[in-house]
Amino acid sequence: MKIQVFVITLTSLILISSCDLPHQPGPMPSEIVATEFEPGLNILGVLRADDQIGTSFININRALTTEEIYSDSIENFNPEVNFVKVSSSGSGSEYMFRQAEDSSDWGTYRDTSLSVRSGESYDLEITAPGFPSLTGETTIPQKPELVVNSLSLTAGNISFQFQNHPGAFEYKLYLIFSEDDLEKVIKPSDGDIIEVDWAFDPSMGDPQYLMLAALDENLTRYGNSPISFIPNTYHPDGSTVTNGYGCFGSVAVAMIELESAQ
Repeated sequence: MKIQVFVITLTSLILISSCDLPHQPGPMPSEIVATEFEPGLNILGVLRADDQIGTSFININRALTTEEIYSDSIENFNPEVNFVKVSSSGSGSEYMFRQAEDSSDWGTYRDTSLSVRSGESYDLEITAPGFPSLTGETTIPQKPELVVNSLSLTAGNISFQFQNHPGAFEYKLYLIFSEDDLEKVIKPSDGDIIEVDWAFDPSMGDPQYLMLAALDENLTRYGNSPISFIPNTYHPDGSTVTNGYGCFGSVAVAMIELESAQ
């Protein structure tokens, strides 16, 4: 009994001491963390399994110092790149991504021949003068599939079931209307089937499409990582690549055309 009381008391003290008052700093690291800036490429690469060719992309810039972030101008934000290569781990096929010709999409690289498939793994390699070679890897999730005869659409509500696959770490669902769209995020459960009952404002009309997107572990982890420059807080780097910053991940997309509600 004395041991139980001690444990409860000790736990209470820890909880009390961990609470910060409004005038106190927020969570801080328990040990000294090296903060020296390391130059490197900063990317966002997404391979899309959506039955279309050329929709995968890799956006490349460089990591900035704190001083540069708050400066009036940034030099060499999109550095010169030697090559951007995506390789299929299974077939060994290589795809060279090229920079977009459209200046409004500067810094984005695409390959117009690449059509990725669910279940396949891909490796990324980017080299640029003056920066370490950046690498990454991703496995394409399985495309979400509706359970047969589970879709029901009425005025102001849609319900359905879809298959849950272990390679998907998060699902993003979209209801697409003629002039608007709605988003819902689903965290996978342990079951094989995910049930969705989604209410919406009937004044929006009938949705035209339902889009189901399954995200891999990299995109999920990177998208849910905390913002690193909140004052008085410390957060580890959420990057999913090696020798650089950012994320190389994948998503499998299913688009379902909807009939008008009866």
